[in-house]
Amino acid sequence: MFVRPVLLSLLLALAPGWVQASPPRVVADTPIAQSIAAMVLGALGDAETVLAPGADPHDFQLRPSQARRLAQADLVIWTSPALSPWLARPVESLASGSVLILSNAPGLTLRPFAPQVIDVPDGHGGAHGGDHDHDHDHDHDHDTGPGDWDPHFWLDPGNLAPAARAIATQLALMDPDNAATYQSNADRAAAAGTALQQDMADVLAPVGNAGLVMFHDAYGYLAAGFGLNILGSVRNSDAVAPGANRLQALRHALAEANAICIFPEANHSAAPLDAIVEGLPLRIGQPLDPAGLHQTTGPALYGQTLRTLARTIATCVSGA
Repeated sequence: MFVRPVLLSLLLALAPGWVQASPPRVVADTPIAQSIAAMVLGALGDAETVLAPGADPHDFQLRPSQARRLAQADLVIWTSPALSPWLARPVESLASGSVLILSNAPGLTLRPFAPQVIDVPDGHGGAHGGDHDHDHDHDHDHDTGPGDWDPHFWLDPGNLAPAARAIATQLALMDPDNAATYQSNADRAAAAGTALQQDMADVLAPVGNAGLVMFHDAYGYLAAGFGLNILGSVRNSDAVAPGANRLQALRHALAEANAICIFPEANHSAAPLDAIVEGLPLRIGQPLDPAGLHQTTGPALYGQTLRTLARTIATCVSGA
C-alpha cells in the first residue's frame, strides 16, 4: 500500500507557510477514474489519463510521455492494482506525489466474482486458468475465478459517491483553500450517481431474466445491481484468448441454456462470437465498452459509459 506519498501531502498541507499555488495536477490511470476526478475538480482544473485513447486498462505498455505524466503529477489516482497491475512498478519508481488507490475508498461496495452459470474448461488447468493472485508481478495477467475480488466496482453507480468523496478528501488535504469546492462537487457527483442508478434501472427493467453472455467477466456489479442474468463469459482471462476447444464447449452449453444475447467488447475481435452463435438462435449485440475507452474523457464520461451499457444490453434483448 502506498502510504508514504499520501502522508507526505498531509504533512505538507499542515506545515506553516506551505501553500498549494494552484489545484493539484491530477493523473488517473483509466478514463473512468479521470472522469470521477474531473467531476470533483470541476472548474478548478482537469485530470489527465495515463492510458492512451482506446488502450485496454488490463494490458498496457507505458510510453515515455505517459511516464512523465506520472512523474509530474501531484496526485496519481489508481483505480485498482487488481485491474491494472502493470501500474505498480511505474508508481513505485516514478510517482513523486500522492497516490490514491480508488478501490480503497471508504464506503465502496465491493463484491467477489460470482460463479458463472455456464463455466467450461479453457484448456489451461481448469475453468479459470489456475491460481489467481492480486499481488502478482505479471503485468498482463488478470484471470478470474469465483471468490476473487472483482475490481470493476464503478459499474455499480452507487460507488460513484464514495469514489468521488475519497478524491475530494485527498484534494482538500493538498489544496485546503478549495476544500469546500471539492466537497460540494463530490456531493453533486453523488447525486448524479443516484439519478444514474434510476435511469439504468428503468432502461434495464425490460431485460428481465434474459440469458446474457459477456466477452469477459466484468459485469458482476451490473448483474447484482439490476438483476441481470449473466450466464457466462467468452473469455475467462484477459491474458489468454479463448481457444477452439473452449469456443466449442461454450457453443454446446449455450445451445441448452436459452441464452438470448452475446456481446463483443471494445478493443477485442468479435470473430470468436461468430463461431459460437452459428446455427443458434442467439443475437450478437453491439460491442460493450465498460471502461469508457472510446468515450470522450471528462466529467460526463462516467454517466455516458454506464448509460450506453444499459441501452446496448436492452436493445439487443428487445431485438430492436
